[in-house]
Amino acid sequence: MSTTPNNGIPYAQEGTLDPAVSLNQALDTIDALLQIEVQGIQNDPPETLTDGSRYIVATGSGDWANQDGQLARYVADPGYWQFFPAKVALNQADSLLYINTSSGWQVANRPETLPQITGDTGTDLAGVVGQMLAALSGVYWDNQAT
Repeated sequence: MSTTPNNGIPYAQEGTLDPAVSLNQALDTIDALLQIEVQGIQNDPPETLTDGSRYIVATGSGDWANQDGQLARYVADPGYWQFFPAKVALNQADSLLYINTSSGWQVANRPETLPQITGDTGTDLAGVVGQMLAALSGVYWDNQAT
């Protein structure tokens, strides 16, 4: 079955008499990945399971074995875990934004210092705005005051 390029959401199979199965699978994927908040980052599943609860798998064990770095989502009926290759998640345990990089999940920090913006907004507003956008390119902010 083919999937969407960015989030791996399964397409409904063409020519099927009942597309509900693949449509429901796609809706489950969308539900898991849209506006991702996770309850925490941990190695194994929690003891108390709630339908739809999501976690980032650190070093997986138990039901999460071999799922390191994945986003785990619990499906209560019939009772199993789904795993997804998420890119960004807000961790409710510490209220920080995390990004899944080539080195694993990292807190999305702001830089130590921002570059000095120069210019006169009265005569060169476009130049100043251009410097600001260039300085902030790729910067993610956390909620920690400096």
